[in-house]
Amino acid sequence: MSVIAVVDVGSNSIKVAVVAAADRRELGRKSEPVRLQPEGGPAEPFSPEARAEAVAAIGRLLACARSLDATRCCVLATSAVRESVSRQEFAREVETATGVPLTIVSGEVEARLAAAGVRADPAYQAYADILSFDLGGGSLEVSVLRGQRCVLARSFPLGSVRLTHGFLRGGDGPVDELDQLSIRTHLLASLQTVVPAGAAEKFLVVGAGGVFAAVALHLEALGEAPVGGRLPLLRIRELRDRMCATDLAGRRAIPGIPADRADIMPAALITLCVLADLTGAEAFHLSHYGVRHGMIELLLGPSGEHL
Repeated sequence: MSVIAVVDVGSNSIKVAVVAAADRRELGRKSEPVRLQPEGGPAEPFSPEARAEAVAAIGRLLACARSLDATRCCVLATSAVRESVSRQEFAREVETATGVPLTIVSGEVEARLAAAGVRADPAYQAYADILSFDLGGGSLEVSVLRGQRCVLARSFPLGSVRLTHGFLRGGDGPVDELDQLSIRTHLLASLQTVVPAGAAEKFLVVGAGGVFAAVALHLEALGEAPVGGRLPLLRIRELRDRMCATDLAGRRAIPGIPADRADIMPAALITLCVLADLTGAEAFHLSHYGVRHGMIELLLGPSGEHL
């Protein structure tokens, strides 16, 4: 059985997906919390510690993939790496340590891969029209799928780590209404001409990325596990208000929220609420499929031909 694996090096985490080529069955997935995105943004180089931690995590994830008999492995890098002044040095370190070249993708390609990943999710293959949001630490990808065609693929520098350091001074303290308004205004200025108004009436609205998964973990901790992957907007707004009202220590005490994401959750949840306002969505449908699954589809073909 031929097995393929893709490691996705993101701004806030590094993930791997391992898939059987014959039937595209997912054999395993794993994630490691590594924050590459510097506080000062792309102009600030990766710290030696962050680089070493990331390279080691990539090595472990590749070893995990090979333990599942992966014979073809790919390592992708997205927003944090492609914008960084350290990208070439980091790419050399990854290939030297692992023997696998680092492929750095553009924003548009990232958005198209994210869309292809959602299309590959068995939970949503029956839906023809999908509007997907993939929210990471460095960027937000917006994609529209009509059948097998990706008719819109845009990437925006609106990731949760970026917004936290740009608007919330690192995310340690409570987030007042003025800070929330600043983020909301920035998001609307970037997105309101791109995200289809009232899209929830025409599309299934799907969310991928760590913040959507964190919301699901929170609901599970409350005994309200999402039914059919549905994340109700009412609960997202309640969680946003709770997160914004407390400091970092208080956020880490909220059930189900991963400690390594507590600082960026207010900015992330504000983003989700803006996306819901723009689309008219009453809920997001969670997908654990993302860029790495889209890359697998592209490598396996022919379902990747529309990319």
